[in-house]
Formats: sequence, structure tokens, C-alpha cells
Amino acid sequence: MRRGAVGTCALGFALGFALGFALFLPGAASAQWAGSPVSGGMGGTGVVWARGVDALDFNPANLGFSRGWSLSLLDLGAAGLLTGTTMEDLWDIATAAGEGDRALVERLPADGFRVSALTEGYTASKGAEAGDFPSPGASLPGFALSWGPVGLRVRNRVLAEAAMSREVADLTVSGFNPERIREYAVRETGFRVASFTEMTLGYGYTVAGRLGVGVAARYVQGHRLAQGRFFEPEIDLNDETLRVTGVAVEAPGGSGWGVDVGLALDMGRGWAMSLAARNIAQRMTWDDALRSHEATFTDEDFDSSDLTELLDRFADTPLDPSGVSLPTFEAARGLFAQAYFPTVYRAGVGWEGIHGTRVELDASAVSPRGRQSAPWEQRVSAGVEQRLKFLVLRGGYAFAEDGLRALTGGIGFRVGPVCLDAGAGRLSGNLDGIAYDGVQASVGLSVRGGGA
Repeated sequence: MRRGAVGTCALGFALGFALGFALFLPGAASAQWAGSPVSGGMGGTGVVWARGVDALDFNPANLGFSRGWSLSLLDLGAAGLLTGTTMEDLWDIATAAGEGDRALVERLPADGFRVSALTEGYTASKGAEAGDFPSPGASLPGFALSWGPVGLRVRNRVLAEAAMSREVADLTVSGFNPERIREYAVRETGFRVASFTEMTLGYGYTVAGRLGVGVAARYVQGHRLAQGRFFEPEIDLNDETLRVTGVAVEAPGGSGWGVDVGLALDMGRGWAMSLAARNIAQRMTWDDALRSHEATFTDEDFDSSDLTELLDRFADTPLDPSGVSLPTFEAARGLFAQAYFPTVYRAGVGWEGIHGTRVELDASAVSPRGRQSAPWEQRVSAGVEQRLKFLVLRGGYAFAEDGLRALTGGIGFRVGPVCLDAGAGRLSGNLDGIAYDGVQASVGLSVRGGGA
């Protein structure tokens, strides 16, 4: 028996450990931008002023304006976005298991809640190891190196999304009540997880010292693509018991590639503008030698606190296409649909003052919308940075048309060639009565030289 990451996600949600899941894979939640701590502190901007290794995240053309060299020694980030509830309410639900406080559940919308997550794979892997959970993949830390107009970055990612019905949340908080046996419904309770490593090589050059042109090529090594769901409970009215079946299907690997292009223009007097497209051409193929994970839980299991023991019930077997069960077929439906990386278009304008001030305004759009991306790539962002000798202060704001907003801040320290940066933000919003709530945070340690 092999415990897969699929078991972690599925069972965590079925038993009301959604909060734990969101913390374990907080990813980047969503103002889920995928950038560096510098970008994270400036509202997700970066297409104009990102330099060195950071240019590989936003605009390879900026490598043409990069000077010297830079080496990223540490670059960790995570974010998580809740839809339909707040972090405070979800914490109350998770910590009230078995107490019967149904008022907590009534705060949820009729469709339940969802969580989206993005995190650096090394962080997720080590967190799983510390908590005795199955690893989602990507156990090696990433790194990045740039030398003048050339840059290379290796980055691990884990993307996750999951949903939990209000009835399952109620079952978690109140425990199984035979008198309400006909009310329990799993509905759309389920999850989806993708883990992969990106290796990006970029090059930029300048024309007449003003116009930057760049291109980057990316190879993607997929570690795991999985999705699962829970099915409506089987109810025995004679002895008033309840059984819930959980099934997950997993593609154990994959590979793909992508190409980025960018333009950058120095307009003089401190003004600059940029255009970039990520994955302007791309392809991603996942292994179709699927594996199935299945387990059945009874009403007594909803009072259990031993998550590891429950995870062990998920039997891991190869999927036989000629004899697949109906639950497995349903769980696998749409596994490969849009399982690619979307094209992200970015445009920005920025100004740099003579006293260490930088300001940037960016807009980004996504098309087509592949599912292997942060849910909130389409947004407008504004950021400001002020350098004060060895200290750098940052702030930013971003918004999206779905009512989501982000307020961010960051700080950096420069001691000789060593740079330590951190950025964080709070995500919030409300649209048509649906609440959004989340956080994002990142930290990076790098060494820069030669004027970088």
C-alpha cells in the first residue's frame, strides 16, 4: 500500500481538515502571483523593473538591462485563497469538531466553500515529511542564476484546489446524528492537485541601449496530477449508519515545455514600459498510466482525530481501463481537461527616481485559461519601492474583476552582496454575497555582484 498525496487532500477535506490543508499547501493562494518576494511586496508587479533572476518570472527582455550577476540561494513562497468563507470562520469550524455548534456551519453559503493553494514544492515536501504525510513531490530546493543577459531558474510548485459541501462541514462540527440521516449530502466535495518542476533558461539583449528584447524556454517535469471526489453517502435506515466512499485518480508524472517572449523600452527621464507573454507557445502531457486510490468511511470515522491512520485506508492500485468501477470513472472525469499552463499577457509602465524610488503599474490577462496556474493571474497591480541605504521598503495594491483585492507590503536588507527580501499580502473581497479571504507570503535570499 502506498499513501499518495491524493489521500492527504481527499481525506483532509472529507473530515473537515480543510484548514490544515490550506496551511499545508497555502499557496499561494491567490493573488496567487508566482513572483519573487520583491513582487510579492509590490502587489504582484514586476514586468517593468524585475532584473536578474527575477526577470525570468516576468519578462525575459529585462535580462538585457541586467548588470553583473545574481544567485538565488533561497526562494520560498506560499499563498492560499478561500472562497465562501473566511480564515477565522474556517478555523472555528476546524477546531469545533464534535462540539455541535451548527451556527458556525450556517455561516457557509449553500454551496459550501473552496480553497485554492499554490506553494513552493520543497516547502510542501518538507512539511509533509515533518507531519508524517505523503509527499506531493519536488523534494529538492529550487535555485536561480543570472549572468548579464543570461538567466536560469529551477522552481518547484504545488497547485491545489478543493471544495467542501456545507453538509460535510456540518457532519464534521456536529458529528453524525441519526435523526438527520436524510440531510447529509457530499455534493461537490473533492480536490485537485498538480505538482511539477519548471526549468527556465532565458536570454535578453538591447537595441541601441533603449529597446530590450528577450526570450525564455521552459522545460516542465510533472511529478503528480491527481483529482478525487467523495460520493453521496450510503445510508442504512435499519441500523442508522452512514458510509461514504472516497476515490482519487492519479497520473504519476508528465512533461512539457513553454516559451516566453518580452519587450522592454527605456523611455528616458526614469520612465520605462514593458510587454511580455508567458507560455506564448506551450505543451503539457501527463502520463496516462493512472493509479486509483479508494477508501470507505463510516459515521464513526468523522469523530476520529488520527488522520494518518485514516490515510492508510486508501488502497493504491493500477487503474485497469477495461474494468474500471463507476466511482473511479467519475473521479477520473476531466482529469486531463485543461491540464496545461495558460498564456499570461502582461503590460506595465514604471518610473524610477534618482533617490531610490521605483513605481510600477501592471495589468495582466490570461487566455486560454489552463488549470495549472494561480486562479488570480488576471488582475491590475500597483507597487512602490523605496531604497534607504541598506534597507528597502515596499508596498502594493491589486484588484481583480471578481471582487478580490490584495494589500501587500515587503522589506529588504542589503549587506554587501547579500540580499534578504520578504513580502506578504492579505487577500479579501466580496462579490454577490460570496466572501474571499486569503494570504500570500514569500522570502528570498540571494547574492548579487558586478552592479546587479
